Amino acid sequence: MDPEERRSLILTAARQAFASQPYDKVSMTAIAAQAQASEALVHKYYASKASLYAEVLAAAATELSQRTQAADAALPAGSSNRDRVRIWLMTYLDFVAERSAGWEAYQLLAGHGPSEASAVRHHMRQETVAALANVIGGQQGAREQAAFWGYTGFVDTVCLRWVEDGCPEDQRHSLIDAALGCLEGALGDWRG
Repeated sequence: MDPEERRSLILTAARQAFASQPYDKVSMTAIAAQAQASEALVHKYYASKASLYAEVLAAAATELSQRTQAADAALPAGSSNRDRVRIWLMTYLDFVAERSAGWEAYQLLAGHGPSEASAVRHHMRQETVAALANVIGGQQGAREQAAFWGYTGFVDTVCLRWVEDGCPEDQRHSLIDAALGCLEGALGDWRG
């Protein structure tokens, strides 16, 4: 098998394993079996479970970013900043609901998992803050930075509660409105 094909099979097996179980319950042995490879071969491509997990997280972040950009681009020209952030939230909720078990485990692992996963998390949040700053515009002082960083924490916290409740569809719009209100209250002005 071509090395890239093998790597892809391992990554797919890891993605499935981490999406359905907490990090500490996933074994390299199980990933190897799912990828129809030996554990030694998996270690040839990924030195550790932590590095494999970080790659899975980075791939998920890229997928979410692409989906968010596509949803944003599909909005009518001249859509408000609030509408743009709303569609980002809707996209995020779809993403979370599709992989709720793994997403929940990832959130609960925060601060206690491998440093590679923490680095991916931090990078993802930096990207979200930069995207918000780009959409909202205006002067980016301490208040805006606090609002953007606080918003990312708020969204993940309320999404965790939503996942614990089973991602009920009837809570979706309340969650979105609360998150938008959180950001608006922290900013004091949407600037358009």
